[in-house]
Amino acid sequence: MKIETSHSVINHPTSFQARVASFWDNTSLVWNEIWGPHIHHGYYSDEKITLSPQENLLEKLIKQLNIFPQQKWLDVGCGMGETAIYLSKHFPLHITGINLSEKQLEIARLRAKEEQLDYVVFKKEDALSLQSFHDETFDIVWSLESCEQFLDKEQFIKQCHRVLKPGGKLLLATWCSEKESYEGKMAKDYLALCQTYCVPYMPTMEYYSQRLALYFDVLFKEDWSIYIKPSWAAGLSKLSQYSYFDLLKFCRIKDLPLIWKVNLMADAFQHGHIRYGVFVAQKKPFQTNI
Repeated sequence: MKIETSHSVINHPTSFQARVASFWDNTSLVWNEIWGPHIHHGYYSDEKITLSPQENLLEKLIKQLNIFPQQKWLDVGCGMGETAIYLSKHFPLHITGINLSEKQLEIARLRAKEEQLDYVVFKKEDALSLQSFHDETFDIVWSLESCEQFLDKEQFIKQCHRVLKPGGKLLLATWCSEKESYEGKMAKDYLALCQTYCVPYMPTMEYYSQRLALYFDVLFKEDWSIYIKPSWAAGLSKLSQYSYFDLLKFCRIKDLPLIWKVNLMADAFQHGHIRYGVFVAQKKPFQTNI
């Protein structure tokens, strides 16, 4: 058995978006219980900080960008809105968060209302079309651990180029495969991971670099795996404190096996089979849309 990591493992692509939406509709509350409202990795280092690991990751990513007041940001795959809310509370930005999950959008809107944030909006939108947005609308497109679930990653990159203003930047932080292909047991493990987390394919960092370079100037590319890898040990430790009956307060019975498969990702990161790629790419000033 051999699997190319740049090829989709999804058998029914037409219904895939509905599967992704259902995945988050039915599991968000349990992920929130285990990870907290920021459903993404944390950044762990020897620095003495008061931030949570997830907030520390946000700060590390923010430092890769030049933030100015009143910038327009697009948060693609905004989850339950915590990243957009965190950014809006710390910077005077106009942020639009998009998502396929109605459950997550409901939570995000409620959180923004509670925080009385007037410049954060959340809407349902397909990341592969961004059809409700005009050309050259945004200064920043932010994609934090969302690109994994996109069926056509180059199409997403192309749409980011379209909606960004000249000189605008795309920040992309995503899971990447170590190799261009896997065989034998590694192929089976890769397939199980993709099927568990509704990931159609997980290409290498080099794949992303090449696709980004077709449309952007790639300003930053780095593997942050060493800093985010402890997230999985922390998650497994937290999960071990719950019984099946505890978790049923937050998800359906049919979702429990999925929740307990977090060890798949933990093992993949531990052995270096999955990498955490961070990219910043800039649309060239005065460049027309492709």
